[in-house]
Amino acid sequence: MQLLLIRHAESENNAKPVHNRVCDPSITARGRLQADCLGKWISGLAIDQLITSPFLRTLETTRSILQHAHTAPRRYPISVWHDVFENGGCYHGHHEKNFTGADGLGKTAIHTFFRDIAAQFPDHEPPPVKLDSEIEESGWWSGRDRESPEEMSERSRGVVERFERTFTQQPGDEMLGTRDGPVVVLVAHADFLREMLFHMLFGRVAMDSIGPIPNTSVTSLQWSTMGWKLTSLNSVTHLPPRLVTGHQAMLS
Repeated sequence: MQLLLIRHAESENNAKPVHNRVCDPSITARGRLQADCLGKWISGLAIDQLITSPFLRTLETTRSILQHAHTAPRRYPISVWHDVFENGGCYHGHHEKNFTGADGLGKTAIHTFFRDIAAQFPDHEPPPVKLDSEIEESGWWSGRDRESPEEMSERSRGVVERFERTFTQQPGDEMLGTRDGPVVVLVAHADFLREMLFHMLFGRVAMDSIGPIPNTSVTSLQWSTMGWKLTSLNSVTHLPPRLVTGHQAMLS
């Protein structure tokens, strides 16, 4: 399996002071340009599975990837995973004294989002979208408080194991992709991707050498029976210098 870890395009929270953050921001005008560049670059890849978090900023980044597909959206089967969200979950507030949980997008809202994308294609065929059963109608984070750092670390470990379990090619299996395994893309968040890399590369790479994760940057890893191998880190070659953001601080 080849796994591409991609941070979402610049969000309104990335571009504003922390006290102005909202629970589920859209991407900015600059973020839309970043996502457009990412979509053009990634359209040349043969992707077998595209996975995104249920946050709006990751869904909007994913939209640009679909819009630049050379064929119908079904070229990129999409899964929305409930467990690849950013550190803390979906919440209001900017300080531990005023944190309160927010619902996040619900099942129908996410399906409608992808149907609206399909309306832009000549055949109006929606992409094949599968949502985790944990994403409820009331919202994917409904009824929960802010997640703790310890819970986030444990969750990221579980997600790494989920990738290994879901996409590892066993002898005799007929899986998507080539004989080397499928090409899988995950669109997620800076802090969460960093935590995933910590578990994937534990003991082999010093995490303080990785640096900030820029918006729409691409990190590539290869999985084999020997474990995870890092093949590229935080690449932004698809972006002109004026569009590189998030490279000076770790922002979600």
